[in-house]
This record gives sequence, C-alpha cells and structure tokens, in this order.
Amino acid sequence: MVVVEVVPWEDEAAVRLRVAQQAELRDRYGDDDIGHEMTGDQIVAMVVLREHGEPVACVALRDASEDLGPGVGEVKRLYTDPAARGRGYSRRVMLELEQIARGQGWNRLVLETGVLQPEAIGLYLTLGYRSIPNYGEYVDEASSRCFAKDLTSGAPQRVAGTTAPRPRPELVEVGWDHPDAFALRVAMREFNVGLYPEMVDPDEPDGGFASDDVRQGVGALTTWIARLDGEPVGCLTLRAPRPGCPAGSAELKKLFVTDAARGAGVARALLGAADDAARDRGFTSLVLSTGIRQPEAITLYLSDGYRPVLPFTDPAGEFLLLWFAKPLVG
Repeated sequence: MVVVEVVPWEDEAAVRLRVAQQAELRDRYGDDDIGHEMTGDQIVAMVVLREHGEPVACVALRDASEDLGPGVGEVKRLYTDPAARGRGYSRRVMLELEQIARGQGWNRLVLETGVLQPEAIGLYLTLGYRSIPNYGEYVDEASSRCFAKDLTSGAPQRVAGTTAPRPRPELVEVGWDHPDAFALRVAMREFNVGLYPEMVDPDEPDGGFASDDVRQGVGALTTWIARLDGEPVGCLTLRAPRPGCPAGSAELKKLFVTDAARGAGVARALLGAADDAARDRGFTSLVLSTGIRQPEAITLYLSDGYRPVLPFTDPAGEFLLLWFAKPLVG
C-alpha cells in the first residue's frame, strides 16, 4: 500500500530521506550541494510517500515569494530511495506538491537540478517544466539547470485546421559545405543569436561564426537538405562521435527549419532520415545537445524518443545546454 502525507519539516522520516538525498548528491558531484544547509524556514509543506509503511520518497515546497516574486514557490529536496525507483513515486509526490501550491494560490513553481541528474531533468520535462535562466544562488553554477512551470495555464486548445495539407518535404543528401546547407546554417546562426546573444564573440569580425562552423563540420558523415516546392527549408547533419560521446553513438548537429516551413513535418522527416542512416552505419544510439531557451526543440526531441543524459561535453562552460540521447536498437 502506498500513502502520501504532509509531515513537519523535522519529521524523522523526512529528515532521513533528506540526509540520503544530500549524500547521493555529494557522491555525484564530489561536494556538498549549494543549499545543503537549508532549514525549514519558508517551507510550506514537506511531502513523504510511504510504501507498506516505509518512507521511500519525499519533496518539499518553499515559499519563494520574497526572492522571486509573489505567487512563486520552489521545489526542494525531491528524492526517491534507489530501491523504490521506477515505480513513479517521484512523479506522484511532485503532483501532490503542485496541488498544495495551487491550494496556496501560487501560480508558478521553480526548481534547480544538476546536469549529472538526467533522470530528474527528464521527469521535470515530462511534467511540463521548462528551462529558465539560473536564479538566486545558482546564477554562477555551471552544473545547475533551473526549470519553471506555470500552474495557471490549462491544456492547450487544439484548433481544427483550415488550410490545405502541405506537401511532404523532399530530402537530399549533400556535403557539409554544400551552398544550401551553408546558407541554412547562416540562417540558423541568426535565429540563435536572437535567443543567445551571449554566443557572439565580440573579438571576431563575424561574431565567431566562420571558425565555429569549421569546427562543427569536423567529422560530418552526411548532411540533409529538406526542400518544399524546390526551396531549401531545413537541414541536419549526422556527425561521427567526438571524445566523450557514449560508445556506439553518432551525434546530430545543426537541425534547423525556416520559420515559413515550420509545422510541415520537416524536422521529423530529417530526424527520421538520421535514424535510418545511423542504423545503416552500425550506430546503436544518437546523441545531441540543444539550448535551454528552445522549448519547442526540447518537446520535439522528447516526442521522438530522446531522453536527457549525462553531458558528453564538458559542462563547465555550458550554462545553456541540455544533453539528450536516443537508442536505435531494442
């Protein structure tokens, strides 16, 4: 039998679970969690889940209105005992926590987790949390990733389509340096600069694009151009694994679709072509990284079978990335 209950911060079971959580984080990161000395101040609820009477999962809700604005709560100390994982208990206590937050009249929840906790990142993404800039004490912590969820928005309404079906994209394999591929990467660069202005190198005449484009093309196995009505509208490159990538994996780079072609299935067609090509070459998985300010891309990858994984590049200077992988076998 499973029971979920709200207990005091100093409840013996809650303390035991929080101590175990902090010990696990210390093992993963080699140091204490930034907030390991957190007290029960501003804690509104401490949720504990018991399985057959044994406490196996917990999460806490903190009133963050003084730090982050009215109506904002912060998720803290989510933990499930390793022996009880895989049973949906973290999801269950998170949903209970969200109900408590709504009962408080709050409209937003925020949280922080680390890049060495891909399981937690995956849970938060599937619960509807989306990446936000690191906040508070985590602003300068490169291993931290922060997320938020709007508690007031309902499910998106589907509107019946009134336009004629769009043609299927035509995919053409080309080299990395093909003019159409290069032009699409230039357009992608312009799009990304709008989202990530900090990526521009002020010491380079073109902001660093030319030198970065050369680096990104190293190891390219094949590139696809997607065309609609003969016009190039999307691109994607399959690249050989670089050091740090999981064994048996290939890497996807430079997936881009022009604004005019979005919603026409271009990205999915490109991803499908990459799946087939990677299998044909004997790869057993695909990996990719994407920016934290691109929720549409993250949603696409999740729906295509990608899941958050440990960083396969050095996360020290990568405040803006999330890493994903997809198995191609099994």
